[in-house]
Amino acid sequence: MIIMSDIKKIINSYITYFREKQGKSKKLLRIERFENDVIMAVGCARRYNELGGYKKFYESIIQLKGEGTLKDLANPRLNGKKPSLHEAYWIVPKYVENTWDKAAMAKVMNYLDLSFYLRKKIYQTEDEWKNILILYEFIKRKDSHKEIKREERSLMLFRSEKFHDDIEAEKYLASSAGSRLMNRLQLKPADLLYKVVHEPFHYWKNEAVPENHLHEVLIVEGLSTFQTLKEVLIQQLPWNFGPIPHYLIWGEGYRISKTLDYLNDIIGDPTQLTIRYTGDIDYEGFNIYFDAKSKYRDLNILLAYPFYSFLSSFSNEFATNILTEQKVNNKNLFLLQDEFKNYKEVFEVINKLWEERRRIAQECINFDTLFKRGSE
Repeated sequence: MIIMSDIKKIINSYITYFREKQGKSKKLLRIERFENDVIMAVGCARRYNELGGYKKFYESIIQLKGEGTLKDLANPRLNGKKPSLHEAYWIVPKYVENTWDKAAMAKVMNYLDLSFYLRKKIYQTEDEWKNILILYEFIKRKDSHKEIKREERSLMLFRSEKFHDDIEAEKYLASSAGSRLMNRLQLKPADLLYKVVHEPFHYWKNEAVPENHLHEVLIVEGLSTFQTLKEVLIQQLPWNFGPIPHYLIWGEGYRISKTLDYLNDIIGDPTQLTIRYTGDIDYEGFNIYFDAKSKYRDLNILLAYPFYSFLSSFSNEFATNILTEQKVNNKNLFLLQDEFKNYKEVFEVINKLWEERRRIAQECINFDTLFKRGSE
């Protein structure tokens, strides 16, 4: 427990917290209970009295009442102490009135939707208004501008601003803060005349693919494994990993979501594809897979089961402890049991590794292990 040593500061911090959380409704502050909370915050009654006790508590409550933060009930009762306070007060909501100038808001609303800020006045901050005005000035005159890239537009709009977390001007619109601002104003890239250009992704088209496998895509999480499998296909070595892929794609870990967006650029209708994924046998490897499946429900994304069968067959040799911090989602283990219902022996290995906090890296798939398995 954190012990504070200033009664007035404790009271103000509590009231500030309450007001931030209460929204538009009044909140009842019961004085006896609140004083007990303050005593707990300083540590004990003896320490509370040393710091000024009830006298200091009384002065702070009266000051908050004078400032308009606390308000009397219609029929108040006294608390029986001297000097007396009421048994309870209303905490006046902080975010009832608009912080921003009404006339200025009306002008901006000719071009921008401020309904979010009218509903949630807590977000009517000075910094937010400054950024809104920047967008307002642009949209008023956007007919005189050309469509450019997102980072270019961001620089043109916000080059004079200093953002929290040291976000560079050209990266603001792509940042979480920039995305929130766009969402709150219900703006789309077209409204600011910009388009999003994704970073190039690595893929290889297998020209020698059998005609009945033209719909097959294999996404590999790791770059080394991607290169190894590419060499196997180029050299037309024996392929024991299920359907031969038409497209081999490097997924780059959690960047797989952006990678999947690119399928529209290279293939007419990605919903007609069978997209198989392989990565590490560990918590994060499967997190990446299930994250992609949840974001792209219209795509047919599957685990590349033969790869996991291959990896699990080397568990005694290549399984290692998980040394990095990984997010453990136990729900995924139940999903994996269903995914591997036709590969029960593979799931048994995955389940054992899961419980022991061990993993098998996909780099286990290399020419040494491929030739070793092929010669057995």
